[in-house]
Amino acid sequence: MKTLVLLVLAGVLATPIFSDQRSAKAPVPPYLSEAEAKKPLPPTQSPSHFSDPQTVRAYKIAKAIPTVIAQQPCYCWCSRGGHHSLHDCYVGTHAEHCSICQKEAFLAEKMHKQGKSAAEIRSAIERGEWANAE
Repeated sequence: MKTLVLLVLAGVLATPIFSDQRSAKAPVPPYLSEAEAKKPLPPTQSPSHFSDPQTVRAYKIAKAIPTVIAQQPCYCWCSRGGHHSLHDCYVGTHAEHCSICQKEAFLAEKMHKQGKSAAEIRSAIERGEWANAE
């Protein structure tokens, strides 16, 4: 009986530990603050450098709303390669072959046109809404 009580007690005490781990917020890739995004940003690649229509569209978006794009994380985790926000993907050719970068830009443009703030767009990206963007 003592063993059963100890096992139940151990289970009750361990539950908060494991439930906290399950509810812990997933890490978010880096992004620039609003103040950082308002500073001069490096120029993005010209959309005319690309031939794929989806890639051209994504680079046009990055060129049109760079401060919004700079305030977004990039869930392809290119930050491991030194990127500081989604904007960095468009400074070079990384986004040319990355559907995650492109879909995040498509979602950012759509929400920006709806009058959403960069923070609201970022929240949608963090929730994974970019995965269904077209």
